[in-house]
Amino acid sequence: MYYFLIIAFSVICLAVMPFFLVEQKNPSIRSLILKMICASMFLLVGVTAAKKTGANPYARFMLLGLLCAWFGDLFLHIQGKAKAACQVIGVLAFLSAHVMYLIAFGKELKLLSPQTKMFSVSAAIFVAAVLILYTVIVFVTKTPMNPALIGLYVYAIFLTFMCFTALRLSAVVFPSCAPGAIMLGTGAILFVLSDGSLGILMFNKKLKTNFPLKIFNIGTYFVGQLMLAATILYIGG
Repeated sequence: MYYFLIIAFSVICLAVMPFFLVEQKNPSIRSLILKMICASMFLLVGVTAAKKTGANPYARFMLLGLLCAWFGDLFLHIQGKAKAACQVIGVLAFLSAHVMYLIAFGKELKLLSPQTKMFSVSAAIFVAAVLILYTVIVFVTKTPMNPALIGLYVYAIFLTFMCFTALRLSAVVFPSCAPGAIMLGTGAILFVLSDGSLGILMFNKKLKTNFPLKIFNIGTYFVGQLMLAATILYIGG
């Protein structure tokens, strides 16, 4: 029953996503409803998985992360006079989501591999490499330099460290649970790709309406979230 529900919620999310992609060209209440249906589906996948495995620490922090992301989706889509303030709230909500995911991955990593250090030279190199990649993309896409980009880089540090920790946990989990490890690693990478493309869409006016880039952004985001939510079935139980 639990697996059927998780599959059903995932299918609904992926089925509604194309309609949202079309509607979001002109943000409205309709596009917001479609977006939140998709967001609610990955949240329901997480809740259903947690019901199956029990409320262990990994599940609790993952659910908090999914909930923060749900609010991030909501606030980032609000238009009108409150748009600027809502975008700040939305970014902070997503930052909180990454922190919750990071805590979930970190706790499970320390439990399964006590000798592993959260902060290490390899982690610093990984984060630095991704930040350099972001910088190259900024210059290649001719994205105008903006004070807000500083905030984007701070956000990117948390995002990439979350991804690195997810990949380390994925490597530890893989021998005993390949499906969970693959979903964890792939989901984290897709989240990084989604947020990277979102940064370009937000700061580059020339690419702001680039539909293929939006398809990439939305597709990687929702598939990534569904995968991360489903890891609760395999990790921490």
